[in-house]
Amino acid sequence: MDFECFIFDFDGTLACSERAYREAFLHSIKLHTRLDVDEMEMSGFWNMTPHEVLSRYNEARIDEMILSFEEHYYANHHHHLAAYEGIVEMLDHLIGGGSRIGIVSLKPRRAGEIELDITGLREKIISAVWGDDVERPKPEPDGVLRVLKTLDADPRHTLVIGDSPSDIIMGRRAGTWTAAALWGGVSAASTLRERLLEHQPDLALASPDDLLRALERFSFE
Repeated sequence: MDFECFIFDFDGTLACSERAYREAFLHSIKLHTRLDVDEMEMSGFWNMTPHEVLSRYNEARIDEMILSFEEHYYANHHHHLAAYEGIVEMLDHLIGGGSRIGIVSLKPRRAGEIELDITGLREKIISAVWGDDVERPKPEPDGVLRVLKTLDADPRHTLVIGDSPSDIIMGRRAGTWTAAALWGGVSAASTLRERLLEHQPDLALASPDDLLRALERFSFE
């Protein structure tokens, strides 16, 4: 295996957190607007920040909505969060081949550190950079550059994998190879999938297993 380092996004790539976010969004919207939002409507909001989602419903009360969203999320995310099927096996295979694993996520450290334990992924991750760890989060390359320095990894032999355009842009700006994770929340909305692929990642992966198959065919030329 020619890649020495793999850097993953967290939500929508390693962790199936769509339901945790959806339930918290629906709770906050209902509490502050009395609207019953269709769950399908939520599928189009993946890869958006809580502020971007909630301001669509009541921008005048956005601070209160963010507060109630966070309270519900932190009180209940352990009920809804898990690693995607095949993630643990994929990481074990990469680690067994001598690769180092990192995370760069927009999720705040407060949530990320808890959720590494909830998903059972902590022991597989050597370095994690969360959204509030750097002054310039993704799509800027700072998070990836920090992980590369911690892991003493060469960007030319590193693959950044994520489910949003910002992941692809971030990896490219850091000088790494990039891969689109198409198995998570992005798969539910064709527009999100198209937007991700428009950024021309080096690999497009339909499942975690697809990464392992793609590595067998991948050429650095």
